[in-house]
Amino acid sequence: MTRLLFLLNNLAAVSLLLAYVSPYVDPKTTWFFSFFGLGYPFILIANIFFFLMWLAIKPKYALLSGLILLLGFNALQKAIGFNPADQGNEGLSIMTYNIGKTRIDFHYKGRDKKINKFRNFIQKQQPDVICIQERFPRHLKYYKEIFKGYKLYPNSDIGTAIYSKYPIIKGGNIPFNTISHNATWADIEVNKKKVRIYSIHLSSNHVTDLTDDIKEIFDESKYILRKYNEHAKVRVTQLQQILDHAAQSPYPVIINGDFNDVPQSYIYQMIDKEYKDAFREGGRGLMQTYIGRFIGLRIDFSFVSEDLKVLNHDIIKTNLSDHYPLVTRLDL
Repeated sequence: MTRLLFLLNNLAAVSLLLAYVSPYVDPKTTWFFSFFGLGYPFILIANIFFFLMWLAIKPKYALLSGLILLLGFNALQKAIGFNPADQGNEGLSIMTYNIGKTRIDFHYKGRDKKINKFRNFIQKQQPDVICIQERFPRHLKYYKEIFKGYKLYPNSDIGTAIYSKYPIIKGGNIPFNTISHNATWADIEVNKKKVRIYSIHLSSNHVTDLTDDIKEIFDESKYILRKYNEHAKVRVTQLQQILDHAAQSPYPVIINGDFNDVPQSYIYQMIDKEYKDAFREGGRGLMQTYIGRFIGLRIDFSFVSEDLKVLNHDIIKTNLSDHYPLVTRLDL
């Protein structure tokens, strides 16, 4: 039994090493490492389990998982925030929120109650800037009511948008393959200082939730991995367009939105080389941004220029959509 457990421990350790490598391998080259990067939270938990188990019954066997876990502290910082709590309300507050679920909630019976609930949420939070993804064109009139008091760019039927309490000097759009998937940008003037803010929505994986049936889980897992790899390649191209555009900005840059990929991905590594992850700078605890069966699934991010100071970064647990909104507070 001990031999079998240690064999499983070895498999978990090797899988974790492959997950560490995942961010450095372009999915256009191979899908293999992306698979382990996607499963990082589960693989991490497995190694923590083995480490604690061996400590309790056979401490020398705990060395393997212990060393592997230490090697991955950088990866762990992407999943768990170790920053102290900051209760301050100063600085520029920016919310990013994929509101895709509202296309259903605002469409059918009982929509008035759900619209009021959403409006009350925004009025309570009062962020200075709100970056939205997955707006539904038929609901523009509802959004106008919800985001009352905010300036809007663009006032059109594309999926991404930026709402701001501050003047919007200039803006534009980077189109992708669908109306829903694109990047909106706006130059905003805050107390005589200008910043460029992006609201982005990269290509979705178009996968369904896993079921409780073993055969269906196996079949859907293969489907998920195939779709994930296909869209990962598309996201690389889309993100490069955004990074090239942002590199021309005369102002500090803030890139927010739904990246549809995880921290242990090539996508994350691409942008992390250029900008700071607000979660790593000011987040606390386990960060999960997508509401689903996969624990610790962080696919929504806020990245900022090196010269911007992150005061705090928070997740708001609300079920108004299938994503949680993120709020980053910056000292300009």
